[in-house]
Amino acid sequence: MVRHILFWQLKEKFRTGDAQAQALQALRASVRTLEAIDGLRCAEIGPNLAGGDYDLVFYAEFDSVAALEAFREHPLHVAHRTRCAPYVTGRLAGDLDTAAQ
Repeated sequence: MVRHILFWQLKEKFRTGDAQAQALQALRASVRTLEAIDGLRCAEIGPNLAGGDYDLVFYAEFDSVAALEAFREHPLHVAHRTRCAPYVTGRLAGDLDTAAQ
């Protein structure tokens, strides 16, 4: 299994109040569209409770490294990235292959 973790910064205009809530609602709806991708076990997004420079955490699990690689250019994921672009700016990513341990 591969764990895929992203930390995202919201654009300034979405960092507080109703704008933040609306952005999170839109991003969660977009993440739900990814559920049909083969090899994706789960995906979720929510506020980064640790705070710091990144507002959101995206977490996903994949069957394998190959499934993660296929996900990157899958049309549903490409569409998701397009929907997210108006809301987010900085991004930090990490992947962990649990089978390699």
